[in-house]
Amino acid sequence: MTEWVPGSEPTDYDIELSDLDGYRTRFWRCRKCGQERNRKTEFREPCPVVDGQTLLSDGGYSLSESRTWKALTEEMDVRFGDVGPTYEVDSSSGNTYDVDVEEGTCSCPDHRKRGVECKHLRRVIFEIRTRILPQPNGRFATCEFDTQHPLHL
Repeated sequence: MTEWVPGSEPTDYDIELSDLDGYRTRFWRCRKCGQERNRKTEFREPCPVVDGQTLLSDGGYSLSESRTWKALTEEMDVRFGDVGPTYEVDSSSGNTYDVDVEEGTCSCPDHRKRGVECKHLRRVIFEIRTRILPQPNGRFATCEFDTQHPLHL
């Protein structure tokens, strides 16, 4: 991939960004797992992702399930506060729910009444797996194991 980056081109000694100029840089991204490298030769090991696997299918989720579809498409704001398994989700309804990813619980009516994995819980899991949110230990997933098992501490 080629990208236009603001600032002047970095040297081996320093990186100085400015608002005046820009430069083109090239990087490589794995089509399977999305990892990026500055040089093609930095991909030393084969990608551990098997063709056909996705974060949805690996978690047993399907887009045909309404809760999965809503988790991916509805407007929600997820917040990670302190290190720990609890996240806050501001739902499109205007309500805020507490999601505990270790317990697999949510304070929303759907989860409390039906005992199912609601859209809020799924959204938090998806955002942890895609490295938008940190894991409960406060660190972002950095490897394939972390994205497959986002709830380990």
